[in-house]
Amino acid sequence: MRAMTWTALLTLMLTAACATTQSDSAVCAGTAEAARAHADALLIDGGPLSKRTGLALLDKRAAGCHP
Repeated sequence: MRAMTWTALLTLMLTAACATTQSDSAVCAGTAEAARAHADALLIDGGPLSKRTGLALLDKRAAGCHP
């Protein structure tokens, strides 16, 4: 009985996660801080720091921000 309950619960959780969509505006808003950090890094060095912050920003945007 306990195994059946856990199986049903896990199945419900997985199907609910697949059925929900992400909010582009929420993802874009969630990356605003990363965009500011990248702009600051570009002003500071335009080099290694900028590359790291730029990659972090692009990864976050690619995950769900589609302008």
